[in-house]
Amino acid sequence: MKKKRRLLQSDLFWGLGAALLVLLQFWWLPGEDGAAADSYSTTVDGKLGLFRTLNELFPVVERDAIKVAPDEPATMILIAPDRYPNEEEQQQLYEFVYNGGDLLFAPNWLSRDWTDPPGAGPSVSIPSLGIKFDYRPDTDVATASSLIVTPGPATSSNPATASADPVDGIAEKTMPDASNEASKNDASEKVPVDPTATPVAPAVPATVEEDKPHGEEITATSSLVNEAVNFLSTATLILPIHLTTEALVTSAGGEVQAATWTMGYGRVLVCSSADLFSNRSMLFKGSRRLAVRLVERCAANTESELETYEPKIVISEYFNASDSFQNTGILFSPALRIGTLQLLLVAVLGIWMAFHRFGPAIEVTNAQRRTLTESAQAVGNLQYRLSDGGVVVNGYMDYISSQLRRRYGSLLRLDQHDLIASRTGLDVQEVRDSLNEARQMADAPQVSRAKAASMLRWLAKLQQRLSGNRGSP
Repeated sequence: MKKKRRLLQSDLFWGLGAALLVLLQFWWLPGEDGAAADSYSTTVDGKLGLFRTLNELFPVVERDAIKVAPDEPATMILIAPDRYPNEEEQQQLYEFVYNGGDLLFAPNWLSRDWTDPPGAGPSVSIPSLGIKFDYRPDTDVATASSLIVTPGPATSSNPATASADPVDGIAEKTMPDASNEASKNDASEKVPVDPTATPVAPAVPATVEEDKPHGEEITATSSLVNEAVNFLSTATLILPIHLTTEALVTSAGGEVQAATWTMGYGRVLVCSSADLFSNRSMLFKGSRRLAVRLVERCAANTESELETYEPKIVISEYFNASDSFQNTGILFSPALRIGTLQLLLVAVLGIWMAFHRFGPAIEVTNAQRRTLTESAQAVGNLQYRLSDGGVVVNGYMDYISSQLRRRYGSLLRLDQHDLIASRTGLDVQEVRDSLNEARQMADAPQVSRAKAASMLRWLAKLQQRLSGNRGSP
């Protein structure tokens, strides 16, 4: 009967590791791929609606997730990045703008650490471009709970009341497929409002502490559109004092919400809120008009002295795609994650296989211990092949000397011929001549096997008599 294979204790570890790597290829534990607010997202905070709308209005609209800034002059849109540029990347953005590029920038919703108390969040600053934001001190959980009061009446489907602005028609046609679902989810957080009435904020729910702050509602006006626009903001724009700025959007309280200024051959347009460019805002006529007009104002660049300038729009995904991954962390980015996990799976399976030997069991046998006779024969055969008996004679004399030290200490040595002769019963002259000849053989470079054998017989006879055995050798 064939015995069942017995699994080792380590097999459980390797099996669970391989199963986990297979599972991670279908369900990545750290979270979803990419950012939730990028130009690919259909969520309410995403920018897919803006991308599709601009794609219909401008001749060239691209996404760029590889470079910090375009190599040629263009209108770069950097809205709600997952991370902000470091010093080296800020320098690249400055060179891009100074050489004729246009930059439209809006900070991220979460521009502060929400574990800090209100008003303690860090400011967003890009000094080389004159961009600076401070976290809005009056943005707290209570204002966020009234989440979104409807920014304005939705575009009517009645031809008699529909606007003739091409932006409205294009926006309705290019909104993402998930817009209805997004509007439903958004509507669940809003209070229905009569389009002709003044919006009223709903009551604060009991679980308001669990909601994530999204900013304060701002009612703003702009010379780019004819009506007031409502949006949410978490930051306050601080205008640079060393540059000539132009206010484009102003709140009811007089705060500048969007402004623009020129630097070198390029232009910088800064908005205090990314909500104005989100899928949620693109559902409403006033906010989507203002978003498109701001992009148009940034792309116009009427003060540029460049002769060959084309309105190319580049939506930057570099600060979303790169996220916080650096160095070897790119191996677990959405583009390379599956391949990395498969390589790790192959490595785990290979190491797991090395823990087992395939095939019949190895027969383990313990060799019997060799006898002294066999050892002496092996050494004798080795010395015979060397054809040098002097080494053997020298070794045997050392052995006799060690035995004398063990038995008599320093009282008897091989150079004391008289004492050795008296203890062995041999003639003194024989002992003297034989030991002197043995020393000469030990020092000689070549000794014949016959002479070495004859001397070994005499030394064995001497050793036998020194040990007290006077019989025949």
